[in-house]
Amino acid sequence: MGYKSSFSRGINSGPLNRYILELLICITLSLLFVLMSLSKSKTVNNMKYLIVSASKPGLVFANMPFQLVSDLIQYFEKIGNYKTLNKSLENENKFLKKEFNKVNLLEVENFRLKNLLKLQEVNYVEKLSARIIIDGYRNDDNSIYIDIGKKEGLKTNDLVFNENGLLGRVSQVGTYSSKVLTIYSSDSVLPGISVNTKHSVFARGDGDRLVLKHLENKFKLEHNELVISTDAAGFFKEGIIIGKIVKTLNDVYIQPTAKKSDSIFVNVLIFDFKKINLD
Repeated sequence: MGYKSSFSRGINSGPLNRYILELLICITLSLLFVLMSLSKSKTVNNMKYLIVSASKPGLVFANMPFQLVSDLIQYFEKIGNYKTLNKSLENENKFLKKEFNKVNLLEVENFRLKNLLKLQEVNYVEKLSARIIIDGYRNDDNSIYIDIGKKEGLKTNDLVFNENGLLGRVSQVGTYSSKVLTIYSSDSVLPGISVNTKHSVFARGDGDRLVLKHLENKFKLEHNELVISTDAAGFFKEGIIIGKIVKTLNDVYIQPTAKKSDSIFVNVLIFDFKKINLD
């Protein structure tokens, strides 16, 4: 039978003694760590560095669940902020669209006034009002008929427009009525110039829009800039609004501002080319 000291018998005599011993060891180690942290010894500093380096992976691993929870909380907070921000941007976008439309209307009105002044300055242009004939000729979507003709002095290629811009040109003239080829027709090709970028263009009708012809790089044009008519073809009056440039990822085209459904009344410009030559 081996001999056991009274110290070992005291430790193993009960759980209370063991707990007290563990507590004393923890307190001793804590005091030792405190003294080491206060010490400026190089050896102690090296030991602290080794302890921190050795425990870092474990601390990082232990911190991962807390970091995930923190990231989730921040994520949901950002989602809430995004909803608020998105709502604010939607309201701002609506406001800016309204302001942009106002600017466009003012720009269009400015061109109208300029064109009106130009027409008043010359004596070789006469502007007549006409009414679109609604019944009897509705089989052709790209043409309209008006209730004035040779009796009022109309000629082929006289321009027809309404309050929104160029609508077409006279293609056939009768005594009391005339046929108008609208700019939407594929047989209609009209010259124009972009207001902002100053690029000359030729626009051909293509259903509900105008396609650009003979322009090397259509993407040089600016989105929403106005295109107005020029006299490059010989019978178009310059300065009449044709439409606006529309740019997409794959295409650039002109969206006309005038439609035959805008009103049953239109204006016709009648030119006296003899007086133009005299001027």
